[in-house]
Amino acid sequence: MRRKPFAVVLVLLSAALVLGGNALLDAGWGSVLRSIADRVLPNPEVTMWAPAPAAARGALDR
Repeated sequence: MRRKPFAVVLVLLSAALVLGGNALLDAGWGSVLRSIADRVLPNPEVTMWAPAPAAARGALDR
């Protein structure tokens, strides 16, 4: 019985965050929100590795 009020509050809070975020984005606050999110949320760095070109690979095998 106690889970239902919690679920309702969670749904209302989620809707308020989405609608409030969209209103702030429409008002021109998108860059500010992105900056805050970059500082607060963990953002893992991704390292991309490309395969060596065929010519360089042949030179390294010698």
